Amino acid sequence: MDQLLAMRSFARVAQTGSFQEAAKLEGLAQGTISKRIAALETHLGVQLLRRNARQVTLTTLGETYLENCQRVLRDLDAGEAQLQADAGTPAGNIRLSMSPVLSRIVIAPLLVEFLREYPRIEVVSFLTEQHLDIVGEAIDVAIRASHLQDSTLIASRLSSNPLTLVAAPGYLEGAPGISEPEDLASHNCLTFGRMKASQTWRFTRGRTVRDIPVSGNLTADQGDTLVEFAVAGAGVVLMPEWVMDRHIANGELVRLLPEWSPPAIPLHIVYAGGSVVPLRIRLLVDFIRRNVRARDLLLR
Repeated sequence: MDQLLAMRSFARVAQTGSFQEAAKLEGLAQGTISKRIAALETHLGVQLLRRNARQVTLTTLGETYLENCQRVLRDLDAGEAQLQADAGTPAGNIRLSMSPVLSRIVIAPLLVEFLREYPRIEVVSFLTEQHLDIVGEAIDVAIRASHLQDSTLIASRLSSNPLTLVAAPGYLEGAPGISEPEDLASHNCLTFGRMKASQTWRFTRGRTVRDIPVSGNLTADQGDTLVEFAVAGAGVVLMPEWVMDRHIANGELVRLLPEWSPPAIPLHIVYAGGSVVPLRIRLLVDFIRRNVRARDLLLR
C-alpha cells in the first residue's frame, strides 16, 4: 500500500462524502479509491468511514485522522511548491473554472501564451456559468462574476463588468417602444434559466432604482447562446458589454435605455487561501490579471 496515496484518497472521500465523487476528482476508478481506503483501515486497524447506500460519514477516529492527513498533505504540498519555486521550474496541474463565453473571448488565448512560457504546467478548464465549489470540486482557480461572500477565498478584481441592455433592430421594429425600465414587461426578455437572480433586472438613474421582473420564452445556461438569440431577433438581453461589443459595433445589436445604468457585476479571479499557495497557481493568477489589465481586454 502506498500510504500517501491512500491518505489523499481518504481525504478526498471525507471532503466530498462520496466514493464516486472522490473517484471523479482523482480521475480514478471508484474501486481503486475503495481499495486504497480499505487497505488504509487495515493498516491502521481502525474504521475511518461509515458507509451506507446514501452517504459516507467519518467515524470519531476518522475525524481525528482526517485532521492529521490534511496537515501532512498541506505540508507536503507546501514543500513541493517551495522546491519548484527554488528550482525555477513551475510544474503541475491547475483546475480552472470560468464561463464558456469568458474563455472563448478573453482567457483561452491567454492560456495558450501562458503554457508556452510554462510548458510543464497543465491547465484543465471547467466551462460553466455555475459557481463550482472551489473546495468540494477541487478547483484551483476560478473566474467569477459576482459579489464575493466567501472570506476564505483570495480574490483579485479583473473588471467592474458593467452590463448593457440590447436588442436587434429587427426585433425592435415590430415591438412596443422601450423608454422606461417598466416597458420591459411587454417584451421577450432572454435570461439564464437556472439563475433566479437573472429574472429580475435592476436599473439606476441618479438615486432612482428600479427592480424589474422580466420573463420570456427563451432561456439558456450560457451567455453566448443568449447573445446569439438576441442577434437573431428573439428579444432583449442584459449582458456585459465586452460579450457583445462586436455585435454592437456592426449594428446587429443596439443599446437600449442609455440614460439608465444597470449595476456592474464585478469580475474576480479567486483561489483558496493557505499557508503556501503553489507557485503554478500564483503564476497563472498574476499572468491573467496582468494581461487582462494591460491589454484592456475587459471594460474596467
